Amino acid sequence: MPGLPRFAIGTIQDGADSSAILAALLETLRREGLQTQCFASQSSLPGPWLARAVTGLPARYLDSWLMEREVCRDLFFRAAGTADLAAVAGRFDSLKAAPDAGASLDALSNWLGLPRLAIVNDSLVERHGLPQRPRAEAILLDHTSRQRDLPAVITDLEALWGLPVVGALDHADGVRRQLAAVVPGTDAPPALWERLAAEFREHWRSRRFARVVEGTDSFAAPCDHAIHDLPSCRPTVALAYDEAFFEYFPSTVDHLEMLGAQVVDFSPLRDEGLPPGTEIVYLGCGRPEAFARELSENHCMKSALRSHVARGGRVYGEVGGAAYLCQMLENPSGEMHRMCGILPAIARFCSADGESDRVKLTVRHENWLAQAGAVLRGYRSRRWCFEPFNCHFDSGRKCCCQPDLIGCNRVVGSLLYLQFSVLPELLQRFFQLPARSTPILDPWQIAS
Repeated sequence: MPGLPRFAIGTIQDGADSSAILAALLETLRREGLQTQCFASQSSLPGPWLARAVTGLPARYLDSWLMEREVCRDLFFRAAGTADLAAVAGRFDSLKAAPDAGASLDALSNWLGLPRLAIVNDSLVERHGLPQRPRAEAILLDHTSRQRDLPAVITDLEALWGLPVVGALDHADGVRRQLAAVVPGTDAPPALWERLAAEFREHWRSRRFARVVEGTDSFAAPCDHAIHDLPSCRPTVALAYDEAFFEYFPSTVDHLEMLGAQVVDFSPLRDEGLPPGTEIVYLGCGRPEAFARELSENHCMKSALRSHVARGGRVYGEVGGAAYLCQMLENPSGEMHRMCGILPAIARFCSADGESDRVKLTVRHENWLAQAGAVLRGYRSRRWCFEPFNCHFDSGRKCCCQPDLIGCNRVVGSLLYLQFSVLPELLQRFFQLPARSTPILDPWQIAS
């Protein structure tokens, strides 16, 4: 494990999209018999979601802003230990005039001893000129033009920068359009990966790549350490998983199970009730806006969730999962659909770009997941926003609502992606019996 071949791969130009060449590289490695565990360099979902479609392994998440160095190394080696290769994907920040203090692919490269593969987008070079020489061990060329003499371009670049070019992917417009049309959470046709790999292999230099990656310095893997003492409470956690809800941090699920929770999946789209013995319902993000009508019409599931809360059960909804718990959901076309009616808010879909912002949020009023005054660090999704419903954000009176967090009794809805595996004070709350609280009113009796 200490000598695990590993590398960082990232863009160095503003506006560059690395999804196609990353998928092409992973598929090429798979065809060469190498299983690659892919990591995102920022703990913000959905991350490099195509990695699972190509490799069969879900992407994992590291973050130099959220994690201490040893925690990061521990998560890395735990997840990568069964693979042949490990790739950490993102955007290099070494060329910034003022490097971001947040998640940094460069910092992770230093922490984990990763050789760097810098992606150079050739179409951006034609428009904006060649960027500064990156701090890297090798280059991947993306969006190369068939009109240019590629061997000459590679020779010139290698001579100028003194770095080997290990692969290239041309415009491949048809394949890229197909790739852009693949919806997160769905399977792409195998022919798409075949076409990507075929385009990439024309310029793939496997031996050069192997020399870069296999030269990775060995260092001692971190010692195993228990993040928490095993708790006495072993809850049953019902995890929503279907076409509408599928975005979770794998390490969070791993730690829940490692600490004794029984994690059972269910479908808010198709099931009529929660799994037997459910104590906590965990609703992740995904694409509830695309299934708003189906979710609204599954009255049995909505009733089961309201009954679960009325009996004292706990619920955590994150981003899209929080939208499902609201009174109403507004989809991208402006249509309103009635949701579970548990949280006093209307969820409005705001953006489809998947971007998120690094935030620190102070919890104002205690809920089952966090104490008042606790500081939550995570990434705020731009997809959704809460509009208060018979509740007032930022009001002086006691209120369960904050613009990005609603904590009503035993129900919490958050617009922050929270990686519980690196938030031990929150993870422990899953294993603590909550204090008694007054039962909630029937949410359907709230006047509109």
